[in-house]
Amino acid sequence: MAATRNKSGLYGILADELRPYEGRLGASLRMALCCVLVVALAMSQHVPEAAVSCYLIFFASRDNAASGIAIALALIVGVSVGILLGLLFLQLASDEPMLRLGFMAAFTFGGMYFSVATKAGPIAATIGFVFAFVMTLNDFVPVPELLSRGLSWMWVVVFFPMVVLILVNALIGPNPARLVRHRLAQRLRAAAAILRGEGDGQARALLSEAADELAAPARLGALFGYHSKDEARRVTALMPMVQDLLAETGGTPADGLLARRLDQLAEAIEFRKALDAGWRPVGLLPQSAPLAERAGRIAALWSGRLAVPEPVVVEPRSADTFSNPAYMQFALKTMLAVFITYTIYTAFGWFEIHTAMITCFYVALGTTGETLHKAALRIVGCLVGAAMGVGSIVFLMPHMTDIGQLLLLVAAGSFIAAWVANGSNLVQYAGWQMALAFFLCVLQGYGPAFDISVATNRILGILIGNVVVTIVFLWLWPASVGALTAQHLASAVRGLGGALRQAGKSLAAIAPDLQAARRLSRLSAFEVARLRASAPLLPYAAAIMTAMEEATGKAGRLRRLRAQPRYMFGAPRCVKAATLAHEASASRFLDVAASSILQPDPEARTMLQHALSQSTSTLARLEHQLARTSARAAWRRDFEQTVAAHRDLTQGFARALAAL
Repeated sequence: MAATRNKSGLYGILADELRPYEGRLGASLRMALCCVLVVALAMSQHVPEAAVSCYLIFFASRDNAASGIAIALALIVGVSVGILLGLLFLQLASDEPMLRLGFMAAFTFGGMYFSVATKAGPIAATIGFVFAFVMTLNDFVPVPELLSRGLSWMWVVVFFPMVVLILVNALIGPNPARLVRHRLAQRLRAAAAILRGEGDGQARALLSEAADELAAPARLGALFGYHSKDEARRVTALMPMVQDLLAETGGTPADGLLARRLDQLAEAIEFRKALDAGWRPVGLLPQSAPLAERAGRIAALWSGRLAVPEPVVVEPRSADTFSNPAYMQFALKTMLAVFITYTIYTAFGWFEIHTAMITCFYVALGTTGETLHKAALRIVGCLVGAAMGVGSIVFLMPHMTDIGQLLLLVAAGSFIAAWVANGSNLVQYAGWQMALAFFLCVLQGYGPAFDISVATNRILGILIGNVVVTIVFLWLWPASVGALTAQHLASAVRGLGGALRQAGKSLAAIAPDLQAARRLSRLSAFEVARLRASAPLLPYAAAIMTAMEEATGKAGRLRRLRAQPRYMFGAPRCVKAATLAHEASASRFLDVAASSILQPDPEARTMLQHALSQSTSTLARLEHQLARTSARAAWRRDFEQTVAAHRDLTQGFARALAAL
C-alpha cells in the first residue's frame, strides 16, 4: 500500500509519494537483488538484451511471493506461445510484406482489444506485442536462420529473469498468507484506534481498498502451498467482515474496553493464535453493542466455531466483450499509433528507435486522461533514468575494472527506480521508465558501456512513441475520464442507497468506488479543456464525493442505531411504518441521484428535486410522530436519535443538490 497522502501541492505530493511505508524498503531491495542476479548471469553467460531482462523484473514484481510467481509463470507461457506462433506466421509471410503487415495489424488489434474487453489485461497486450514485434523483424534480419536464432534468444531473455524472480520470491518473498492476516489485523487495530478516540485518518486509507483485492493473495497462497485451502477460505471470508466493522466504527463514541478486545483479536489473527474458549468482545456503551456483535462473529469464524459462509454470488454484468464500441475504438487507436511509429523507423532505416513502437503498447489506456498521465510519467521517468545512465557512463564507467563494480552500479540504479515504482499509481510508472532508460544506458553489451548514442536513440524512440500516442488519442475518438468517474460515483451512490435499505449491504464497498472516482477526476487535469467540457460531471465530482463521505458516516450511525439490542422495542406500528417509509424515500432519492449522474439530462434536476421533496415530506411526518410521542416512552430515545440521524442525512442531500 502506498503512503497515505496528507499534503497538497506538487512538492507535497512528491514528498508523500516518496516517503517510506511498511514493506517498501523490502520490495525495493528484492527488485534490486533480482536485477543484480540477472545482470551477473547475462554478463557471464553472454545473454543479450540484459536491459530488457532487468526491466521485466519491474514488470512482473508484486507485493507478495505467490502473485509474483504466478505472473512470472504466466509471462513465460505467454511469451513462449507468442514466439512459437510468431515464428509460424513469419514462415508463412516471410516473402509477403503485405501479409506480414496484415498479421501485424491483426495481432496488435486483437491483443489490445482483449486487454480491455476481458480479464486477460496486460498478458493479452504482451502477447499481442510479441506477435506484432516478431512480424517486424524480417525487415532488419532478412536471413531466416539468423531470425530464428534471434527469436530463440528472445525467449531466453524473458525466461531466465522470470526464473530468477520465481526463486527470489520462493526464498525471501513476502508470505501471502501472512500478508493477508496482517491486513486483517491492521484493520482491526484501526477500528480499535477509533474507539480509543485517536481519529479515523488511517481508517479512510484502509477502506479505500476493495476487500476482494485485499484477500486475493490468500487464494494464490493456497495454490502454492503457503497455507491450507481451509484457511484461505476463512481469511477470504473474514476480509469483507473486517472491512464492514471498520466502516461501521466511524463516529462511534470512545469505548476503551472494546478497543482492547479488538487489539487482542488482531494479535490472534496476525500471529495465528487461538482465542480462549470464553473470550468474547464486549463494550462499555450500548452504542458499541453492534460492533461487539460483529467482532464476535469475526472471532467465531477465525476460531472455527462458525462455519465459513458460502461466497456471495454476485450477479454477473451483461457481457459487452463484442458489443461495446469503446473497445474497438481503443484497439484501432493503438494500432494506428503502432503503424505510425513503425513507418517512422522503417522509412528512415533507424531500427535503434524501435522503442517508439513498444511505447505504444505500454502507454495506451482506455481514456485520454489516463493515457496522457501515463505518457507524462513515461517521459519524466525516461529523462530521469537517462540522466542517471548518461551520468554513469561519463563519470563512473571509465573507472570500472571488474563486474563487481558494474553490479554495484546496477544495484544502486535499480534500487532508486524500484523505490519510485513501489509508490502509488500516481508515480509508479515513472519508476518503471527510470529503470528501463537507466538499463538501456549502462547495459549495452557484455562489459562497461561507453556509447551514448545507443542509449540516446532508444530514449528518443520512447519520446517519439509518447508524442504519437498523445496526438492519436487526442485526435481520434477522444474519451474523457468523465464517463468512468460518473460510473464509479453512481456505483457509490447506489451502494449507499442499498446500505440504507438493507442492514446486510456493505458500507465498506462504497469507499473503493469513491477512491477510484477521486483518482480519475484528478487525471482529468491531463485532458485538454474541450475534452473536459464534454464531461459535465467533472466540475462537480469533488462536491459529490465530499457529500458522499459525509452521508456514509451518517448512514453508519443509523445502521448502528438499528442494530442495537431492543431497538425501538415497544414502539407502535405507526411509528415504525413512518420510519420505514422515510428510509425507503431516502433510498429512492439516492437511486435517482445515481441515474442522474450517469445521464445528466435536463430532466435530472427536476427528478432529483421531486425525490428530495418526497424525502423531506416523509421526514416531516417522522418529526410529527416524534412530537406526539410521550416523554416517558421507553423507546423515545431511540426514536429521537433516529430522527436526528435522518434529519442530518436529508439536510446533507439538500446541501449537495444546492451545490450542484
